[in-house]
Amino acid sequence: MLSWRAKIASIVFAVCALTLALDWVNEHLNPRVVSLTEKERCPLCFGTSACPAIENNEVVLEYPDFYSIFNNLFGVKNVYYGNFRNRKVVIKKLAHQSEWIDFNKQVCADPTLSQFCSTNSKESSKVPIDFNKMVMKELSNPDLTDLHQKMRLCPTVSNVDKLLRNVETSHLRSKENQMHEHFAHVWSALMINPEFLMVQILNADNHWPTPKFYGACGRLIIEENAGDPLLNFIKESWIKRAKIASSLLDAAYKFTFKDPNFAFYLTDIATDNIAINEKLEAIFVDLENIIIVDKTPPIDVLNRLSDWNTTYANLIGIDSDCPDCFVFSPDDICTHRISDHNYYAVCQHILSQGLNAEINSQGFLYDPPDYILKKYPSIQSLLQQCSVPSATMSRVNAGIKLKQILDQIIKDTSNIF
Repeated sequence: MLSWRAKIASIVFAVCALTLALDWVNEHLNPRVVSLTEKERCPLCFGTSACPAIENNEVVLEYPDFYSIFNNLFGVKNVYYGNFRNRKVVIKKLAHQSEWIDFNKQVCADPTLSQFCSTNSKESSKVPIDFNKMVMKELSNPDLTDLHQKMRLCPTVSNVDKLLRNVETSHLRSKENQMHEHFAHVWSALMINPEFLMVQILNADNHWPTPKFYGACGRLIIEENAGDPLLNFIKESWIKRAKIASSLLDAAYKFTFKDPNFAFYLTDIATDNIAINEKLEAIFVDLENIIIVDKTPPIDVLNRLSDWNTTYANLIGIDSDCPDCFVFSPDDICTHRISDHNYYAVCQHILSQGLNAEINSQGFLYDPPDYILKKYPSIQSLLQQCSVPSATMSRVNAGIKLKQILDQIIKDTSNIF
């Protein structure tokens, strides 16, 4: 039999081993947010505005439900759920870890960028790089079929400074250094995921249907947790779905017409890219893929665009062998001041059909009540026209009229909410 000293030693050893094991689990499966930032990789990052808050442990991971627990513990998509100053937030690295590894390899293999390969390289030894020029090159890629380009500015990049005027810069000692890091952040976002740029360009405080942006630290950004995915509302009452549909049509209008200088066309419309907040408003939470049309190009560019002032109607999806496929032409969008692309996306691929064929092929506004159809008989024809336009009415006009009717229905039934 073991002596009492041996028993105590065994217990102490077991307690120490358990403590070390728990510390290891906590460190690896429940990391502090600061350990996720990769701040040492800057300036090839998204910035440093949120670093003080993260380093002061004001941003913490939370585990309110199974979905958050799974994401926070295993980080499958590099998306984490937490709290920042009593606000629910989503903490994003905006790419899978394998994509960041590939990006680092690309940097190390490039003769110009390789100076950023080592996180220990001295600032004084680094050769100045024209990141502004690299941003222009990336945005103006003439190959409209390049699937790796997630954000495109067309038909010109001459007004890129105006587009990026709301994008934050780090507070550095000199304006020259500030702009250098600013464009390094912009270029990094273009290469990895331009959502960092888009949540600032389409700032929620300016009434865009996007999540609020709380800042960046290294390769993390912090956004508002805007709500549950759209698909979670597919079985709600028709009236509630009508309110959500109205906000989707409002988003289509804003992305197309709200900014006098640019139109924004989302090219990856999926139900899990749209969240619904407590007011039943649609918030577009995945802004990775987008075409931005400059509405005020210089005259020499305009002279090459014969159909510039004609609203482009996407008829490709109608003629496609796959009616549920999200089909569009980047070239046609880029050569017209206005396109009906956003209405095509909302009406044809969310409201009327193709929402998710396995779940509901009728679309989000399925089965309107008889009393609604009796009082508003045009609602289904307008939805059809917005989805598949005829010669007598454009998608845009049908979408605007449909929203007006939905808003009237919501007003008439306001006691339900």
